[in-house]
Amino acid sequence: MRAYLVAAATAAAALLAMPAASNAQTNVTVSTSVTNFCGIGLANVAGGNVAVANGARQKVTTLRMSCNAATGAKLTSSAANGDFKSSGGVLINYDWDLAVPEIPSLGFAAVDTYPGSPAIVTNSGGYSQKLADGIYGDLFLNLCYNVPGGSGVGGTQGEAGNPGSSGCAAAPSGPGAASAPAGTYTEIFSFTLSPA
Repeated sequence: MRAYLVAAATAAAALLAMPAASNAQTNVTVSTSVTNFCGIGLANVAGGNVAVANGARQKVTTLRMSCNAATGAKLTSSAANGDFKSSGGVLINYDWDLAVPEIPSLGFAAVDTYPGSPAIVTNSGGYSQKLADGIYGDLFLNLCYNVPGGSGVGGTQGEAGNPGSSGCAAAPSGPGAASAPAGTYTEIFSFTLSPA
């Protein structure tokens, strides 16, 4: 019996020594990737059609923008006609501006448009966590109200504190909103957000 116990003790010592003799190691490498994403959409209207009153700067829609590109985002803002246009071809001049409080460089100050006017291109200035999470921009319009040719920069069109674009006073494109022929005047604005 004693010999048996010695053999069992020897076997147990051998078993305990085995793990110490091996160099076991466990490595887990986990990686993930994030794809470039830039998205833009309307945040507060159910569709793409909105109405705008005449003669006052007013917000017509809010855009929700998000982009996680390492280089930042480029926003391209376009106006199809350059003026509000009726089915008969009569034009009403306006100015537009885009206010983006979280990243002001993506917005632009009030500017006149005209038929054939180029797109406005703005830039976020590099990656922004805020932009990756999603930010908002408000589009404002100010229609030239009276017949073009009023006194002062911007004429006398629009609201008293913000009389309209610098193009209103000498707009060659047609009457202001107050004296235009009755009818529906439309403009199509397009916004594209892409990696800078």
